[in-house]
Amino acid sequence: MSHYISSKPYYLLTEVPNPSGILYGWNEIGNEIAVTTEYPLEEFDTEEELAERVDEIIGIPGWYWLPEHRIPHSLNPNP
Repeated sequence: MSHYISSKPYYLLTEVPNPSGILYGWNEIGNEIAVTTEYPLEEFDTEEELAERVDEIIGIPGWYWLPEHRIPHSLNPNP
């Protein structure tokens, strides 16, 4: 496992063994992130890039943008 301190705000995604197969969110400057080789982390500068990747993994266009799947706007690092 490796740890690093983020130097910019970004969206993140990792594929994990859960019902949807993914975890995603956002990260602020200065947060420590732990990453394993088993579950590598993908970083995105915009919510649109994250949404595109999430939809690709889930296999349903527009899935991320549904209110129950989208990161709440007030938490987005780059609204």
